[in-house]
Amino acid sequence: QDPSRLRSQTISPRTARCACFSYSSHFREVAQTMLGAAKQSVESAKAWSEATLHIAAQERNRTILLFFAVACGGSVLLRFVDQCLFDDDDAVVSEVCALVAFLAGALIVTQRRKNSPALPQKARPGKGFAAASLAAADGGPHAQRRPRKGASGGARQGCGAEGAEGLPQIVTVDSELVQSVAEACRSGSMDLAQPLLARLLAEKSTRPASPSPDYGEASAVIRSDIAAHTLAEACLQSGDAYMAGDWLRQFLAVGFRLSGKTIFVVLDSLSGGCKPGSEDASRTEQLLADLVDGNALPDVACYQLLFERCIAAGDSAHIDSWLERLARRSRHEQTQGYVALIRARWHTRDVAAAEAWMQRAVDADAFQCTVLYNAVIHACARTGDIERAAHWLERMQEAARTTQDEGRGSCRGGESRLAPDVISYSAIMDACAQKGETKLAEKWFNRMVDAGICPDTVTYNTVIKAHARASDLAGAERWLNNARARGVRLDAFGYNAVIAAAARAADPDRAERWLRQMIQDRAEPDVVSYNSVINAWAKCGDGAGAERIVSLMCQNSVEPDVVTLGVAVHACARAGDKDRAERLFERIAARGKAQPDAICYNALINAAVKAGDVVRAEKWLQAMLDRGVAPSVVSYTTVLHAHAREGNIEAAERGLELMRENGVEANVVSYSALIHACVKLGDIDRAEKWFDRMRMQGIKANAVSYSVVLNVCAKACNYSRAEYWLQAMSDDGVPPNVVCFNNVIDACAKAGRADRAEIWLRRMMGEDAKLLEDMPDVITPPGLVPTRQSYTTTAQAHASHGHWEDVERIFADMEGRGTCMDEYSLTVLLSAYSRSRPRQRERAEEAFKRYVDRGLKLTRPPLRVLRSTVGGARFERLMCDMGLSIPAGEGSL
Repeated sequence: QDPSRLRSQTISPRTARCACFSYSSHFREVAQTMLGAAKQSVESAKAWSEATLHIAAQERNRTILLFFAVACGGSVLLRFVDQCLFDDDDAVVSEVCALVAFLAGALIVTQRRKNSPALPQKARPGKGFAAASLAAADGGPHAQRRPRKGASGGARQGCGAEGAEGLPQIVTVDSELVQSVAEACRSGSMDLAQPLLARLLAEKSTRPASPSPDYGEASAVIRSDIAAHTLAEACLQSGDAYMAGDWLRQFLAVGFRLSGKTIFVVLDSLSGGCKPGSEDASRTEQLLADLVDGNALPDVACYQLLFERCIAAGDSAHIDSWLERLARRSRHEQTQGYVALIRARWHTRDVAAAEAWMQRAVDADAFQCTVLYNAVIHACARTGDIERAAHWLERMQEAARTTQDEGRGSCRGGESRLAPDVISYSAIMDACAQKGETKLAEKWFNRMVDAGICPDTVTYNTVIKAHARASDLAGAERWLNNARARGVRLDAFGYNAVIAAAARAADPDRAERWLRQMIQDRAEPDVVSYNSVINAWAKCGDGAGAERIVSLMCQNSVEPDVVTLGVAVHACARAGDKDRAERLFERIAARGKAQPDAICYNALINAAVKAGDVVRAEKWLQAMLDRGVAPSVVSYTTVLHAHAREGNIEAAERGLELMRENGVEANVVSYSALIHACVKLGDIDRAEKWFDRMRMQGIKANAVSYSVVLNVCAKACNYSRAEYWLQAMSDDGVPPNVVCFNNVIDACAKAGRADRAEIWLRRMMGEDAKLLEDMPDVITPPGLVPTRQSYTTTAQAHASHGHWEDVERIFADMEGRGTCMDEYSLTVLLSAYSRSRPRQRERAEEAFKRYVDRGLKLTRPPLRVLRSTVGGARFERLMCDMGLSIPAGEGSL
């Protein structure tokens, strides 16, 4: 409404384009006035050139229409004059005159058009001119910045002086020469690269900024920003980050345009692993300062790197000096500095510092834009502080209302809107998702919708993830269906969250159903999607389901990776289906993308071991060695376990020696597997030999390895060795567990030493039982609770002597402590009645009836003992009276 005011305002490229590309004559004066201001403020050369060309195009269009209107009017006038002045009706004269007038005007316009630039294409809705813009070649946020307001007043980077027609010039270089320099760098020939670079900089050229330039890879010349990025990356590949920094200075000196991405990769390489105050940190900071002074365009990521790696968090004076430097250039640069600072602080999880710098930004009157507030909201949300994140969102809303009331803009370009956006709310919802607060996430989702913000894919994904993390599969499915019903096309992330939740819920059918729905919705499942479903089938031990998903994966042109290979083979291994496991292994490996690693081979070995095929397991172990895949300790140990189960101690010993020969250090699990092989043979001496060797190798034994040795002693009925190893276990600082005590009790019981067995039972219960003279004083860890096996094994020692009173006492104590009898306990009790003299038939019958009346499980072994105790006829009558039948099984009672 008042175009004259625009000359004193900051006009962004986006604003200028909107005005200049309006075809309405009502905005003509506004457009021309804004261009006058924008010419001095728009950073992008293309923004100015496109706007100028379009105004010229509007002039041409209006001129053509004007000549056409004059020609038509002239035709009508001549026709009227002809009818008034001449009697004869010559219908050709007036039309010929009008046609001549029109052709004369068209010729003049055509001649002018040849001498003027071409009409730019009109922007498509929603895309603007970013796709073709020379100023946005790197797609960074600096594509919308104003020119620097430094004291030098130099031209913008990447643009030369204006040409005769007032259009900006861009710098281009020879593409072949750029490739030559890059290849020299990659080959390490920096002596050759330097003169080639000097030639390239000397032979640079400038040309007008065309609305639709053709400077692609196939062109003979390329833009300076593309050339600079290519050469910087090539120089970094040679390993010389210092030279890459010097090249950036040279590029800037000759007018090259440096994108934020180019500057960042050099700064990142130069400062990698450095600490504030180090020489590399100083070099990095100096390079960034030189580039800023040279009117380069660093983005927020570059400043964030500066504050993270080059300046200590507590060096406020140093930070303030940089903020003042940026503030002198523009308020927009000052805002970028604060955004970078806030992000740097929350990257180190220092939320208090992030909030402090945000408050400084507000107090310093920096641009109040959405990006600035989103930075501090992310800082609070990432640390799980939902309350503080909500506080800053409310602060943003308050600042937006204040700005609107004052009628002034807050920021510029694409950042002019000061109001919470979908990113603001999504950050808070993501914090709720991380905590599993599904209700709170839904609350913030509804608040966002009430604020008039349309939910997008990321928003729905966040809520779905919240339910998936909380193991709420139904909730995750509900929100996914809600998004589909509203026409929001979700990506793989949302579907993958639901599939993963189904897999954790051990529901592979549901996971597979959603995978197929994902394919139907054209959400493009990735390898993670398929692997999650395969993993769901693997947890259920369903190799057929895993193979079906692998086939579906290949049908949809998604290549299985090494994770697919390992999980699919593991599914077959859990089912003991070694044939399917090998078939899947060969199928996936033959496709070429997934190179089997040790984990994949381990799954194959495990499948063979579970199928009881030790030969096949050793074959795959040898295949690993032949194909250059280094077997891990798990590979060898799995084979050792297979030999141990068969009691083949010689083969297990050969496997352990092979492991040592191939440079793989055996661990406690490996030695435990070897010692376990001695259990089958009851070979105490051999078990103790390997146990001692394990300790000599510096491997600390654990409770499992000690329990294996104690089990060997129990099998050999050698209670003295069992008690010795229990004492050694306590002396080594390994607390004995229930299994270890049970093995000692078992050794005493099998040796017929019921007194020793009961003493160890009492010690395990924490009672101060009096030890015999030759028994070791082992410290019992607190909190041990005897199991049913502990009581039953102790009772068995008394039952073998027919001491039914002691057996009844022990079982009464067991049930008094909350552990009921089972069929094995009943067998021990009945055997005590049977072995006593005289036999206790009546007690046996009463004990049996009490057991049956309690509804406990009844098997053949206690019935066999009962029959031998009371006799066959009495047994049959008792079973008939109680209405019982003998459980099915092999053999007779």
